[in-house]
Amino acid sequence: MTIGTSDALRLRPSFLFIGASKSGSSWFFEILREHPQVFVPANKATFFFSNYFAKGSTWYEAFFAKGRHKNAIGEVCHDYLASPEALRRIRAYRPDMRLVCCLRNPYARALSSWRFFRRNGMDQPTLAAQGECDPSVFDQGYYATQLSALYSIFPKDQVIIFFFEELSAAPETVAQRLYEFIGVKSDFRPPSLYRRVNVNAKPRLRLAARLVQYIHKQSWKHSHYLSNLIGRIKQIRPLRRFVRVTLYKETESSADWREHICDFPDDILSRYEREIGELEKMLGKDLAAWRAPLPPSAGLAQGASPSSDPLVKAEKSFGAVVSNDSVHAMIARSNQIGADSPVKTFNIALTTPDKR
Repeated sequence: MTIGTSDALRLRPSFLFIGASKSGSSWFFEILREHPQVFVPANKATFFFSNYFAKGSTWYEAFFAKGRHKNAIGEVCHDYLASPEALRRIRAYRPDMRLVCCLRNPYARALSSWRFFRRNGMDQPTLAAQGECDPSVFDQGYYATQLSALYSIFPKDQVIIFFFEELSAAPETVAQRLYEFIGVKSDFRPPSLYRRVNVNAKPRLRLAARLVQYIHKQSWKHSHYLSNLIGRIKQIRPLRRFVRVTLYKETESSADWREHICDFPDDILSRYEREIGELEKMLGKDLAAWRAPLPPSAGLAQGASPSSDPLVKAEKSFGAVVSNDSVHAMIARSNQIGADSPVKTFNIALTTPDKR
């Protein structure tokens, strides 16, 4: 089936990557841009349905003017998933829109968001302070809430969900299923399949980093020509490499989010644990590896009775519903979590749309 070219007069996107943020959107953008049958705007996101809806559909569709001879036209914008208003606008704009999601461990996603602010010279000294300045640092990890809103607006067979862990564990499978989902040849092997798109970095000059980010943001507000120009400039790899080396200094940050678990506020820990539990039920996935890890001291001591376990006691005191959410957070906060805390292996089986 040819997707995105049914309307001879209007070039409207037929698929959208909608989030979550800091969950591989740049990688998805690259492998979509590289497919010969796919068109995406040069500057990745337009933020039309979230920030610039008042500009109208003519302004939006101008971003896709060069996609007339492509089989699939779409956009990669990681903000839409967290905005029910944006999702309703998308539904009104095109009821048959195909939606792509990628979900990442919410703790790791929040830390990545904080590091993104650092890269652009706009970071706060602590993760909690960053969340207070920009609530999206934490809010965009409320996946169960977001998917509940999404599924109340779109049928499930128009949505495909990937997990961030799959991008490194099975990138070929992810690309194949993505291409199948949007209606293009699935055997294409994109050059960026195994390429690391973004790296951790600190600005060499905070003011310069802020200026670059400001110019980047402003490009969407005024003209799709300016936005596309900046996007094309960013695709010149030697220039991108020069800018990256000149403005930023690559840093080594711990890939283990568990080392930073004590940086999360108590209310966020509790909310994330609750959201993870609801997401497991919603998708039928074992997300134990996403849970705030319990220290070894929280387990049953050898020969001890179950009633002496602090988690069991807490369950009896607070009830089963609360214990699965808040108790994990309470115990995690009351102990220093080590990076070697035991967790279960993540199940990387792909989530496919329900067939109706």
